Amino acid sequence: MLRRRTALVTGAARGIGRAVAEKLAESGFSVAVNYNTSEKEALQLVEKLQSRGINSIAVQADVSDYREVMRLYEQCHAYFGFIDTLVNNAGICSSKILCDCTPADYERTLNVNLRSVFNTCRLFSPDMVSEGFGRIVNIASVWGERGASAETLYSTSKAGIIGFTKALNAELAPSNVIVNCVSPGFIDTAMNASLSPGEVEEFLSGVSLGRAGTAEEVADAVELLTREKLYIAGADIPVNGGML
Repeated sequence: MLRRRTALVTGAARGIGRAVAEKLAESGFSVAVNYNTSEKEALQLVEKLQSRGINSIAVQADVSDYREVMRLYEQCHAYFGFIDTLVNNAGICSSKILCDCTPADYERTLNVNLRSVFNTCRLFSPDMVSEGFGRIVNIASVWGERGASAETLYSTSKAGIIGFTKALNAELAPSNVIVNCVSPGFIDTAMNASLSPGEVEEFLSGVSLGRAGTAEEVADAVELLTREKLYIAGADIPVNGGML
């Protein structure tokens, strides 16, 4: 039995990442809150968690940059020691038809959404292997499973996360380091706030529950995959309200 649990959540200042950080804190984790530009929100979250007696820090890093993730690792290691749980949530959305996408769009979307997962897993997983315990949860997307018009780059990056998850789990699971991913569908977050009511209605017409999901419902699935006793490995868990 582990005496403590400590999680790093990337992109944790807002949306799904924030809900995950709060859920894990409620479950007894110490939490490192990673952010890139949303400093105010990250510090407010840490203050909230600390007021509840949760050991928490905010750590700025652009997780698409390997050198910055090295610094993130060093800061987390210095403060907490062993990070046994990693939740890769940081991501951006790119909504353009392919012929309007530039090479810069490709680089940014793939770097933020997929390379960041490589960066953090590459640096944090060796400690998990050495300790004989670890949980990694990557946030993918329903569009990584199905693909979406005008979301080619985003869909590609999220499909990459799903493949990365399955391969890395095959590599690490024998060391009791279990890797899974969660694929949200339409979630009520700022990322979808720009959609028109008509676009929302059209999307939800293909969801059997007939409503958007919440960040907290995604966080519930993530928390399940961080548990110490776990027989789910290399899985892609849909949190999509039963998309038809």
